[in-house]
Amino acid sequence: MGEHQLEREESLRIAAPNVYRRMVETFEKHNIHPYDAQGSVIKKKEGLDVTLRLSNSFSEVAKTHISFEQVKEPDTELTDFFEQAAEKCKKQLITDYYKMIKL
Repeated sequence: MGEHQLEREESLRIAAPNVYRRMVETFEKHNIHPYDAQGSVIKKKEGLDVTLRLSNSFSEVAKTHISFEQVKEPDTELTDFFEQAAEKCKKQLITDYYKMIKL
């Protein structure tokens, strides 16, 4: 019988602390608290699949794949991904805020 190993999702903060630190630095520039995003990774042979769940309800999702080289030394491509995710998160937080006010 063949063994099937399930891919395990791990916390970005634990699995790739350098990448997490870059995310936090980028989000801080947009005045977004790190708790407004949940980062997770799935390890693959050629790198990590990174998933960010954004905003208060974590309803928005941003995904990318990064190499192990980027895990060791986060580059501008990774920073650009976090910049886009921060903008997406900020828009969703503003939308959620205005929905809350209207209630």
